[in-house]
Amino acid sequence: MTASILIEGKIAINAVLNSKHRKVLTLFYDVAKLKRKRDIKQAKFLKKILESANSKEIKVEAVDHKWFEKNAKGKTHGGIAATVSERTYQEIHELPRSKLSVIFFLDGIEDPYNLGYTIRSLYTAGIDGIVMKQRNWLDVEPIIIKSSAGTSELMSIALVEDLKTTASFFKSNNFTIVCATKDKGKSIFDSNLKPPIFVVIGGEKRGIDHAFLETADLQCNIPYKRDFTGSLPLSSAAIIIGFEILRQRDYSQKRTI
Repeated sequence: MTASILIEGKIAINAVLNSKHRKVLTLFYDVAKLKRKRDIKQAKFLKKILESANSKEIKVEAVDHKWFEKNAKGKTHGGIAATVSERTYQEIHELPRSKLSVIFFLDGIEDPYNLGYTIRSLYTAGIDGIVMKQRNWLDVEPIIIKSSAGTSELMSIALVEDLKTTASFFKSNNFTIVCATKDKGKSIFDSNLKPPIFVVIGGEKRGIDHAFLETADLQCNIPYKRDFTGSLPLSSAAIIIGFEILRQRDYSQKRTI
């Protein structure tokens, strides 16, 4: 039997309706909210989602608030929920591999909220794909979808067995292999981070394997303003580097008046 999960809220459901990576199986909506005149905006959005579901021939069920009290985990569902299929992750050869591609390898991220926040930020920075170590995220996918504001459903994500083989694949496709380090290499602000690049960010506890680090084409670090010996959280480092890549991609030649 195919695994399924329950997701809640208009942003998450709208993202899955537009996703290439999973399907909406059944849509549930609070019929009272659809008719409630005091919240016209919410009713219009619900109607739009229902029309989209009907056009895709998705099963739709009208329920009442008691259904949500029994089945919904949160209080911000807005009167809409859906059972959705398990996500299909990409193989690395399916990730974007053009001269303009930027792929991130996130190693050691465990918390689903942090993963969702990181995906949301990298998506808005224009990062083309994410690679992570193989694991089963099914039980926490509703958290990832919600904390990523639905962008996890739009981002290309691959799960792999090991970093070395993955990096070799991108290296053979003319990607520059970039490793984020704490103390070695150049500042990210002095490094050439223009695509195509494969950016490796290790967990704050384990970091990146030393032997692999020495094989990287470029090592770079995030400079600190204050004297601090600790590492940034993986999510923070990824976001900072992601937006520096955006700056170099699109804004390094532009000047404001």
